Amino acid sequence: MSTSPVTMMVARRVADGRYQDLLAWLHEGELLATDFPGYLGSGVLAPPPGDNEFQMIFRFSDATTLGAWEHSASRKAWLARGSDLFAGPQERRVSGIDGWFGAAGQRPPRWKQAVAIWLAFFPVSLLFNFGLGP
Repeated sequence: MSTSPVTMMVARRVADGRYQDLLAWLHEGELLATDFPGYLGSGVLAPPPGDNEFQMIFRFSDATTLGAWEHSASRKAWLARGSDLFAGPQERRVSGIDGWFGAAGQRPPRWKQAVAIWLAFFPVSLLFNFGLGP
């Protein structure tokens, strides 16, 4: 059993002509997840121009709370309501920062991951300390 936060990453390709319907359905899914214990947050990443694959991210406090949401009747009903809005669903779970850099085998070397994380978070941390410090 995992005691660290767990993230579920979901990819959905929009069915032809259903873009706005899919957006509303994705938002409904985010709202649904907020009612479950252990929910830490979620987000929807729109596809880049020329693509039609949305990415959804659901984060829960541990594997148990994610499993409760994932296998709930309300989530199953939500998935059934949206089944005609997308094609080619993909789901995967990640734990820790490993999932930030793609699937296993596609990740850059650890040193590049460390540099990317440092470059992203150090300036933000510095600004917060400078702006909100004593």
